[in-house]
Amino acid sequence: MRRSRQSSAPSRPSHRRGLSVSSECARRDDGTYSATIPMSRPSPALFTILVIDDDPGVLDLVTDLLATQGHRGLVAASGEDGLAITRTVRPDLILVDYHMPVMNGLEVVQRLKADAETRRIPVVALTAGPAEDANELSRAGCVAFIPKPFEAREFLRLVAEILNETVGRSRRSNDSPAGP
Repeated sequence: MRRSRQSSAPSRPSHRRGLSVSSECARRDDGTYSATIPMSRPSPALFTILVIDDDPGVLDLVTDLLATQGHRGLVAASGEDGLAITRTVRPDLILVDYHMPVMNGLEVVQRLKADAETRRIPVVALTAGPAEDANELSRAGCVAFIPKPFEAREFLRLVAEILNETVGRSRRSNDSPAGP
């Protein structure tokens, strides 16, 4: 007959990257331990952000930075792919490069804003181009412009500010109870 004893050491939860782990340990007669480790699901991403850029290095950098803040980063290497992803996923925010082959960022923004299903999604332009590009993108419907290259902390600060001003505001208004 096997007997197991509860370990006298208290079980402490361990937290890392959204996982919560706690354990109940039991020492067996043969000197081994058995443990049951229930794991909670990772917390959902704060926001889903689509990054449209033809530069794989930029896609990796931006999605890695977004992940440090708990956001879900999606990538599209072309304007066409970005539009297709937007239609199926409906991201909270879109970051789009201006200078891309085939369909540039301006055309992407124009198509997004012309579509009733996507026009309310805030779009931010990422580009190393001149101020004229920023003005053109702003007129097309971009809510902000982040120049490349950017410093990581400043980029994250700007993204947080934009999310708070655009997406956060609409989420708060949707979560508030209906008035009389």
